[in-house]
Amino acid sequence: MRREQSRAQWQSKSERNLAYGLSEVRRIVARLGLAESIRDQACTLFRRAQSEGLCQGRSLEAVAAASVYATMRCNGLGRSRTEVATSARCDQERLTNAYDAMNVDLELPAQPISAIDRIPKLATELEVPDWVRRRAVDLAQQASEAGLTIGRRPSGVAAGCLYLAAERAGVCLSQHQIADTAGTSPNTLRNRRDELLELDS
Repeated sequence: MRREQSRAQWQSKSERNLAYGLSEVRRIVARLGLAESIRDQACTLFRRAQSEGLCQGRSLEAVAAASVYATMRCNGLGRSRTEVATSARCDQERLTNAYDAMNVDLELPAQPISAIDRIPKLATELEVPDWVRRRAVDLAQQASEAGLTIGRRPSGVAAGCLYLAAERAGVCLSQHQIADTAGTSPNTLRNRRDELLELDS
């Protein structure tokens, strides 16, 4: 009876799905600690996705998560898909599929995420000093100017820059600690670090 009463509140399945999707968007935004403006934009994007039929064949949770992720990308916020998926009720693969569909069908003005965008949050989570963070940003800038970031995941480059900056500063951070926090592998971290070292050779 409670289920039927809940369903009776909405005139159609579409309205019920919209209400649920928007509530999921708001929940994800709250968990990520994002601004109200991001929440409102993500809700608007979810409405667009539903009106364009992008919810068909996909879970509402995935479309909601993709709406939040896409909104952050369009605003140049350096949050990873892994981070959004952790706060969502879907896995990263479904989020990615929904985001890719939205990006193509809705022609989103998504801004590319760079390693420089990723470093501040990574440095905060690892509790490294500000001057080490600044050195890592300088390294990321050098890597970008030298073309070392082309075809590389920003998270891996950011991890490599921060590791090298900490290593040079004598700050003790393990490869596994940085790699786990950045969502990459120790091997990728070492490869990016070695490429950065070649810039000085």
